[in-house]
Amino acid sequence: MSLIFEQVQPAAGTHVLAIGVGRYPHLLGGDGRLAARPLGLKQLQSPPVSLQHFLRWCFAPADAAAGSGFSNAGAPLASVEALVSSAQPLLLDTPGGAQQVDTATRDNIQDAFERWLQRLRSHADNIGVFYFCGHGIQVSDHYLLAEDFGRHAGLPWLNAFDFSNTVRAVEREIAGSVFYFIDACREISRDVAMTLGADPHALLAADLSRKLSRQSQTVILATGEGELAFAPQGGQVSRFTAALVGALSGYCGIREAGSASWNVSGENLATAVRSLLEFEALLSPGRPQVSEQQVSGTAVPLLRLNRVPQVRVMLDLAPQQYRPRYELYLESLKGGRVAQSLLDQVFRVDLPRGFYDVGALDPSGVLPALLHAEEELMPPAYALTLRCEP
Repeated sequence: MSLIFEQVQPAAGTHVLAIGVGRYPHLLGGDGRLAARPLGLKQLQSPPVSLQHFLRWCFAPADAAAGSGFSNAGAPLASVEALVSSAQPLLLDTPGGAQQVDTATRDNIQDAFERWLQRLRSHADNIGVFYFCGHGIQVSDHYLLAEDFGRHAGLPWLNAFDFSNTVRAVEREIAGSVFYFIDACREISRDVAMTLGADPHALLAADLSRKLSRQSQTVILATGEGELAFAPQGGQVSRFTAALVGALSGYCGIREAGSASWNVSGENLATAVRSLLEFEALLSPGRPQVSEQQVSGTAVPLLRLNRVPQVRVMLDLAPQQYRPRYELYLESLKGGRVAQSLLDQVFRVDLPRGFYDVGALDPSGVLPALLHAEEELMPPAYALTLRCEP
């Protein structure tokens, strides 16, 4: 079973297909026969956890205290189908209770994809969401690996799929819009490039004689061509999925003219994901991860939110020896003030989008006051280091 939620809609709806692959029996550390060419790929801890994190956002209330879940009155959540492969059986949290779903084998992915595609075809304004977290590599196209990759010694690529050409095919098959979120590496594999017949098939053949029919298409990739995607050690949510869910949870949006609605479409979502990856890297130094995006067609909102987007704020003070002597603060031009007093650490706070005076004060009056007046805090993040020069 992979359909974990379905709500029949009288008109357009949003249909989600989410796949997380952490268990690879035929790769290094797996419990099956090792693939002839495992490509140095190992078992993954993050995909099942990241998948669950993404699904919790799908099912969260639209105005939860900790951030918004899915909300789109024009295309409500209509179905969620999920596949997951993990070292231990995993129960996914759903509105109907915890459910165990099918594993992410190549056949199961194909079947779930075809059902998802059929749902998208059912209405001209339907929205599709395709999420994948697992192993991927790049050759001429981006290939994603199913759980049973490497099972067949003579045809190891039989159980992967060509994501790039799947996208080209879908955009000729539907009238609505699709958002692809791909949390996978794109490291270039010489072994695959030098092997004739190694190219995996797409999930759907692209008929190039057909014109593009979709309204809009957004592809947000975890990293650039030839690069790796990362996750913290110990089976935590990946960097990309954390940034993606953060952006979707009320940290981006453009106000619709003449309305109180804040729309999240491909352009502002792609920018927000990229910005949040950069923002979090400020506190977690390491190898950078830069998202890549492809947005085309008209601006169709994935989300329509009814509250002002939030901004993740990070203030610091340099030189650092002055941190314990200053109060860092932000004061909204509409009224309201937040402050961190005399603490030797970075000040992090979430605030509504808007204009703020940003500054630092020495309560003793010895050190000079620092002020950046009328700073515009734009979602998803704002970072500033104030400098004290006595």
